[in-house]
Amino acid sequence: MNGVKIFLPSVFLFLILGALVVIFQRLLIQYGFNISVLLWGNAFLFGLSFISFLFQQKATKSASAQLFIRYFYIAFLVKLVLVAVVALVYAQTAAKVNKVSIIACMLFYLVYTFLEISVLLKAGKQKNA
Repeated sequence: MNGVKIFLPSVFLFLILGALVVIFQRLLIQYGFNISVLLWGNAFLFGLSFISFLFQQKATKSASAQLFIRYFYIAFLVKLVLVAVVALVYAQTAAKVNKVSIIACMLFYLVYTFLEISVLLKAGKQKNA
C-alpha cells in the first residue's frame, strides 16, 4: 500500500493537468495550443512517470545507496530519451508542428520530474527517520 501512496501525487497531477486542459480548451485553442498534443503529452508523461516509479520501487528495496542512485539515473535517462524520441517522431509525422504545445509539454515534463524528485526526497527522509 505504501508504494501506491507514493505514486498518488503523480496520479493527481495527471488528473489535474488533464482537467485544466479540458476546462480551458477554448482559451488554449485561441492562444494556439493543440489540445490533442497537450492531452497525449500529459498521458505519455504520466506513463513515463509510472515507469520511473517502478524503477524507484526496485531501488528502494536495495540497501545500497549507490544502487539507488544508479536506478534514479537510469529512470531519468530513459525518460529523457523517450521524450526526445517521441518529440522527434511527432516533428517528422505532423503536418504542422505546434511549437507552443511542445513547450507546454516540456513544462509538464519539468513538473512531473519536480514532483517525482520531491516525493523521492520525502520518502528517503521517512525511511532514514
